[in-house]
Amino acid sequence: MSASDNVQTVKDMYAAFQRGDRNAMIANCAENVELVLDSHAGEIPWYGMYQGHSGVNAQQDLQAEHVDITVFEQLDFLASENQVAVVNNVELVLKKNGQKVSLPRYVQIMTFDASGKLARVCEAYDPTPLLAALRS
Repeated sequence: MSASDNVQTVKDMYAAFQRGDRNAMIANCAENVELVLDSHAGEIPWYGMYQGHSGVNAQQDLQAEHVDITVFEQLDFLASENQVAVVNNVELVLKKNGQKVSLPRYVQIMTFDASGKLARVCEAYDPTPLLAALRS
């Protein structure tokens, strides 16, 4: 797939996420998709390693159990033939204590397989404000 095809797939997935259409989001994922959210796994309840469509559902359920995402803006897309890195601005509210958290440079790196399906997602960002809110 081309870089522009991959960017469009990512944009479609974000749109599906924004409207709460998990089935449309997962339709763009490979059967064996991997979510590698291991930075601070254990401290961030919805982080860990997830595999397959059931793993995506499990991660999304855990995330929804713990946070309300109030802002999810895509600021920049950096793409190649098999990867898209997206710089996001994310704001969320923790359900356990109502604390607001801002993650202004939340980067998601998405890798696509040969058929154009999302095969792997990993993330990079400064977790300091999220960890501080979770610990309070």
